[in-house]
Amino acid sequence: MAEDAPAWPVVDSRVEYETPYFAVRRERVEQHDGTTGEFYHLDMPDDVAVVALDRTDDGSEELVLVEQYRPRLRATTLECPAGGTDGETPLAAAATELREETGYRAGHLEHVGSTYVSGWQRNRLHVVFATDLTPGDPERHSGETDITVHRRTVAEAFDHVRTTQSVSWLSLPLFLAREAGHL
Repeated sequence: MAEDAPAWPVVDSRVEYETPYFAVRRERVEQHDGTTGEFYHLDMPDDVAVVALDRTDDGSEELVLVEQYRPRLRATTLECPAGGTDGETPLAAAATELREETGYRAGHLEHVGSTYVSGWQRNRLHVVFATDLTPGDPERHSGETDITVHRRTVAEAFDHVRTTQSVSWLSLPLFLAREAGHL
């Protein structure tokens, strides 16, 4: 958020609807011109996405990605392993999501950036870069049973972003990892 932007005073705030995963909050705020306006947003824990880079036997590098059906989108998507932080730090949540979804364990994790993904959500997406990967068995939970693990070169992953309707769980992490000098 811009440091020089003054906050609009909150006149009233209440949860309109709540689930185990998020709450819909309505806030009435005093805008800069003195009028009030109502704004809705989703309250939920922060998310984490893992850009996992692995070396192949021949020394080349590949990203470890996951493909899964997203019922809300009614589509199967290719994305970085990702999920909620559930009270964990971004690095701990990244290690958990990578292990659960792919079975890989990372010897090195680095937080490369955070971003808001939507003006409707207050949570942030933290991007973690993972290397020194060791394969293992996934520890998937309900809702993750249809995940397929894929390995793609960095060029193939960026081509996927450019040529398909990719999701932010792939494009944003790739761009942030590239901007950090890792890809």
